Amino acid sequence: MNIEEMKSLLNTDDIVCVLSKGDQVLTSNLKGVRPWIKWLRECPEVLEDAVVVDKVVGKAAAMLMIVAKIKKLYTPMMSESALTYLHDQSIDFSYDTTVPYIVNNERNGLCPMEQTVMDTEDAHLGYQLLLHKIAQLMAAK
Repeated sequence: MNIEEMKSLLNTDDIVCVLSKGDQVLTSNLKGVRPWIKWLRECPEVLEDAVVVDKVVGKAAAMLMIVAKIKKLYTPMMSESALTYLHDQSIDFSYDTTVPYIVNNERNGLCPMEQTVMDTEDAHLGYQLLLHKIAQLMAAK
C-alpha cells in the first residue's frame, strides 16, 4: 500500500493510524499512543521498517515509533516536541502542521503521555515511563 492510499484511510471508519510493510497493513481506531502500545506488545516484528500514517503525533508516539524502528512517517499534525525529537532520529518523516503540544482529552492542558516523556530523549526509557503511566491511570479508574 502506498502512502497516498494510506492517507486516504485516515478518517475512514474512524481510522487514526495506518501501518504498511510489504503486504501487511495494520489500521487502528484507538486514540493516542494506544495503537503503538498494542502493536509493540502483539506484533513488534511487523513494525520494523514499516511506513506509517498517523493522524496526530506527539513526542510519546514518536518515541514509540523509534522503539518500533519504523522507516517512514507522515502525519497531518505533529507537536513541536515530537518535531524536535524526530529531527535527531534516523527516520524519514513529513508533516503538514505543528502545534505547541498535544492536548489532553478534556482539551484543557497537556496530554499526560506527552508530559510523561517530556524530560527524556531515550525512546526505550520513554516506552517504560509510558507503560508505568498507563498502569497508574488504569489503576486510578
